[in-house]
Amino acid sequence: MSKTVRVWLDDEADEALALLCSTGMTEADAVGTALVSAAGHVNVHPLVVDPVALERALDKSHDVIAEILTTQRPPR
Repeated sequence: MSKTVRVWLDDEADEALALLCSTGMTEADAVGTALVSAAGHVNVHPLVVDPVALERALDKSHDVIAEILTTQRPPR
């Protein structure tokens, strides 16, 4: 699937695009290749390392909240 993206290039990026286009690459291919390359260099960490531990922590927090709601008197 294709997607249209509008970008503003600074002088350095514009020069790089011109260089890539001089090799016969289209602007779309040059930008797409650069995005894929940049994404490959991103160091992504999962948000949840241990889903079982997260589930236990959520269960415990729900228990604590339920206890607070059932044992503490509301403010006057």
